[in-house]
Amino acid sequence: MTLAARSGARMGVAVAEASPNRLLIALFLVSLIMPFYFFLGSLRLSMYRVYLLIFMFTFLIRWLNGSAGRIRAPDILVIFTSLWMVGALFINHGIGSQFEFAGILMIETVIPYLAARVLIRDLASFRAFVWWYFVIVAALLPFAFYENLTGSPILLDIFGGFLSVYDDVAQTPRLGLERAQATMPHPILFGVFCAPVFALSWYTLSPDGAPFRQARKPFIAGAAVFSSLSAGAFLGVMMQAGLIGWDEVTKRIKSIKNRWKLFAILFSVFYVVLELASNRNAFQIIASELSFSAASAWNRIHIFNNAIDDIYRNPITGVGRGYWSRPRWMKASVDNFWLLMALRYGIPAWLLLTFSSVLVCWKAIFAPLSGEHARARRGYVIAFSSMIISAFTVHMWDATYCAFMFLLGAGVWFSDPDCTQESGGETDEPKSAKRVIRYTRFPKSPAEAAP
Repeated sequence: MTLAARSGARMGVAVAEASPNRLLIALFLVSLIMPFYFFLGSLRLSMYRVYLLIFMFTFLIRWLNGSAGRIRAPDILVIFTSLWMVGALFINHGIGSQFEFAGILMIETVIPYLAARVLIRDLASFRAFVWWYFVIVAALLPFAFYENLTGSPILLDIFGGFLSVYDDVAQTPRLGLERAQATMPHPILFGVFCAPVFALSWYTLSPDGAPFRQARKPFIAGAAVFSSLSAGAFLGVMMQAGLIGWDEVTKRIKSIKNRWKLFAILFSVFYVVLELASNRNAFQIIASELSFSAASAWNRIHIFNNAIDDIYRNPITGVGRGYWSRPRWMKASVDNFWLLMALRYGIPAWLLLTFSSVLVCWKAIFAPLSGEHARARRGYVIAFSSMIISAFTVHMWDATYCAFMFLLGAGVWFSDPDCTQESGGETDEPKSAKRVIRYTRFPKSPAEAAP
C-alpha cells in the first residue's frame, strides 16, 4: 500500500470514528444496498425496510424530544407530504386495498428524513455519512464493471442462490456495454444512488488545493454512475462537475454570493436563449440531447405530454396508482419522479415535497458558515440539487427514494447555529494575532520587566 493510500485510509478511519452516530449511519447505508427480501404475510420486507421499522420509534422520539434541535419548517412539510400522499391513495382506491402500501410509503418518506435529522447534527457526523457513502459506492464498483462486461449481475446471483432477490432487468446494451444494476432493482436506480457521492466526496473527504488527489474519490463515484449507463444519473454527475468547475474557476471572486449570483444570471440568459432559439422547449432539448438512447428520450417527452393532461384533470388528489391516459402502445412507467408525484398524489403533494427540498437548500446556502463547514455545505447543495434535477428524467423508488429522503434531512443542520460553531462569511479570513518576539538581544524596558 502506498503512502497516499495509507494516509487516505487513516483519514477514513478517523472520519468514521469521529461521530457517535457512525454505526447507525453505516447500518442505514449498508441496508440500502442489500438486494434480498422476504415476505411477512403479503408485505415485502427488504433490509432497509427492516432497519426503518426497527428504529422508527427511536428516531421519532428523539426528534420530538429535541435531539434533532427544534422542529423546523421542512420537517412539517415532509410529514404533510406523506399524509397527503396517503390521503390521495385512500380517496382514489379506498383504505382496505391500499393500507399496506400507504403505510410503507409513509414510513419510507418520513423515517429516512427523521433519521438524518437525528443522526447528522454536526460536521463529524456529516463526514461519517459521506465517508460510508463513498466506501459503499467504491465497494460496488468492481461488481458493476464485471456486469458491464459480462451482463451477469454477480451480487444478485450470489444472494439469489439462497434468498429472494431483485430481478435481473434485461436492458438493451449501450455503448457496447451491458447496463449495471449492481444490487438495485434497476440500473437507473443504481446510477442515481451513486451520483451524489461525486460532489460530496470532492468537498468533504478530499484535501482542498490538491486537484489530482481531490479528484480521485469523485472519479470513482463518476465511474460507478457511468456503469449504469443511465442518462438521467449521468446528467446529475455532469451538473455537479460543471458547478464544481465554476466554483474552482471563480475562486478569485472573494464573495461567494457574487459568484453564484453571476452563475444564476448566466444560466438564466442561457435558458432564455435555448427557449427562443428552438421550436422545442428546454425539457425536450435536454431529454433528447443528453440521452444514451433517442428512443428513450422520445418516450420521456411523450410521457410528459400525456401525463400532464391527467394532472390538470385531477389536480388535488391525482389518479392514485390507477390507469393514466396514454396511447395503448405506451408503457405505464413514468420516468420522471416529480411528474409521477403530481400524477399519483396531486399537485399539493408535489408542491410540498418540492418546497421542502428547495427550503433546505435555500437555508443552507444563506447560513453564515466558514471553513470546513462552508466546504461541506457546498458539496451538499451541489449534490442534492443535482439529484433534484436528475429526478426530472428518472423515477426513484425503494432504496433510492429512501436515500433521497435521507439526503434531504442531512442538510437541515447547516442552517442550525447550534450545530455550526464557526460563524461569519465564507470568505472571512482569520484575524492574525500580533507577532510576539520571544527572544531578543536587547534588554527589556523597566515597564516590561515589572511583574
